Amino acid sequence: MSTYVIAEYLRLSSEDVDLKDTQKTESNSISNQRDLLNAHLQKIPEFAEAEVVEFCDDGWSGKNFERPAVQEMLARVRQGKIQCVIVKDLSRLGRDYLTVENYISRIFPFLGVRFISVNDGIDSIRPMDVDNLDTSFRALLYDLYSRDLSRKVRSAQRHRAQRGDFLSRYAPYGYIKDPQNKNHLLIDPPAAEVVQRIFHMVGAGHSTRQTAKALNRDGVLTPMLYKIAAGCTQKTWSNVRSENLWTDSTIIRIVRDEQYLGKVVFGKRYYDIIGQSHSIKVSKKDWIITEHAHEAIVTQEEFDQAQAALKEYVERGAPPAHHPLQKKVRCGICGYAMSRVEAKSPHFICRTSKWTDESPCAEMQISEHDLWEIILDGIHLRAALAVDASLVWDAQHHQDKKDINSILKQISSLRDALDQHKHLTEQIYESFALGEISKAEYISRRASIKETIDSLSDKIAHLKAELESSSSEVQWQNPFVDAFKKYAAVQELTDEVVADVLTAVRISPDHRVEIEWNYQDELQALISAGYLDVEKSNGNS
Repeated sequence: MSTYVIAEYLRLSSEDVDLKDTQKTESNSISNQRDLLNAHLQKIPEFAEAEVVEFCDDGWSGKNFERPAVQEMLARVRQGKIQCVIVKDLSRLGRDYLTVENYISRIFPFLGVRFISVNDGIDSIRPMDVDNLDTSFRALLYDLYSRDLSRKVRSAQRHRAQRGDFLSRYAPYGYIKDPQNKNHLLIDPPAAEVVQRIFHMVGAGHSTRQTAKALNRDGVLTPMLYKIAAGCTQKTWSNVRSENLWTDSTIIRIVRDEQYLGKVVFGKRYYDIIGQSHSIKVSKKDWIITEHAHEAIVTQEEFDQAQAALKEYVERGAPPAHHPLQKKVRCGICGYAMSRVEAKSPHFICRTSKWTDESPCAEMQISEHDLWEIILDGIHLRAALAVDASLVWDAQHHQDKKDINSILKQISSLRDALDQHKHLTEQIYESFALGEISKAEYISRRASIKETIDSLSDKIAHLKAELESSSSEVQWQNPFVDAFKKYAAVQELTDEVVADVLTAVRISPDHRVEIEWNYQDELQALISAGYLDVEKSNGNS
């Protein structure tokens, strides 16, 4: 017999820490959350033999789900390795109303995972705890609270930036954080020498590509590899492989950065939707720039000379237009994003060989038209699978839906009868008070009516329990079906479609296309549950 596994999810918000609210921080502290959850689990007899696994995100915002511990927990949930998730309250799981609601009312029920929120009094073993207005309202309130909290934190950060505090989590390449003051930068000599070399080369007339190629030829560690070697704890990087090269965009980013003049630059991008990764550029006139915040790596003269040289060759051509597959198409050899070439026959090409003489990619390319056709065919095939799964489920549970309607009608009828008998109790009391019936007759008739009321109440309770059981079995949602079913007739790849259905597209030298689709775990769940034919599904993976 497999072990029943319970996941305790704990989170201490970075906003909680920033606001310095001692009382709130203490109430939400990791240790207090742990004690609360353990105490609650001890009260549930069926959990006595269960295995408890803890997942903790300490110092992470709940505005989105890009947190390491919650991602690990959800991955195990999808693998069927966790049967129950328990949290202190809904806000610990997350403060994004739509995402939290989706997990507790759709994804967890579909995967057969019990969800408990202790302080909210929610336990999904009682279906009405999940699908009710109160639960949705709580999630919405947490979302609104988070948005208000974020605005306050953002205002505080702007004030700190104006006085010269460095607020980013990681120091820019060429600097390290002052051990005595995390909001102050100190020069990192080895990296600073590379920054100076870049400014001197660009200022002397070398193109960004020539500069990148020289650094790669000399084996200079890229900012990512240098920081990793120095013990940086950053988890996500813009590239997709451990091998990393200097590129023109990296050179441009360094040469354009005024922080190397000793300035603090804050507010270059604005998160238009709080809690999401999407951001928009802010006009430079609205940036907060504070001078003399830390020691400069280059002089104003060196900086200006590099800007003048950079303008000559960077601004010759117009920047490439945005494309739905931008940064999604990757070279299957080096792993870098392939560039889209706007031509009579648009195509994607790997330009890694432009930055290093040791690249094996040889400017591998693929026609945009061919790539679009392959992706659209894949979407249509998966949409067909989504429709098939939905039809199979509807056919299997058609009778169950009828049974639920029948139960609802019976409950309604019994409630009407119950109301009538309660009213009858009042009537016979009035008759007794007016002397129309004797005391003995009143007691006899009241006892008979009470017996009927108790019987009706028991029947209603029994039907309610049956309804909850049936509802939990019939209720079915799958993100794979929800995502792909609506694209059965799509004929064009838009930003929305691409973001919804795929993560990356990898192109191999033989023009073999490997697509990394979203919702793979949900698709496998459908196959395991018998809603899809395994061979047919494998043909679309």
